Amino acid sequence: MRREWLLSVSAVVFAFLSSQHHNLMMLLFAVGLGNASMSVMTQMPWLREAMLIMSLVLAVAIAYQISLPKRPTAMRVTGMFSLIFTLGLAGWSVLHFGL
Repeated sequence: MRREWLLSVSAVVFAFLSSQHHNLMMLLFAVGLGNASMSVMTQMPWLREAMLIMSLVLAVAIAYQISLPKRPTAMRVTGMFSLIFTLGLAGWSVLHFGL
């Protein structure tokens, strides 16, 4: 596998992982018992904040990687998509649920 392909795939994988905090929250809501599961995020706000911080840290890492001059175009494009997706989901989460 060429190095460029590996770097491009890595950007997509990191974007996927950084956006998974939303899926984890939905899973926590789904496995609970009715309204009791909705209180998980209010009882443990540190969990949601930690997931948001992890998303932003990975977004910064991807932004740094695509800003390097020798990166291939494929990595830059997939990195930009992952940044837009990650920042969009994090922004939506903050707007709807607050910090």
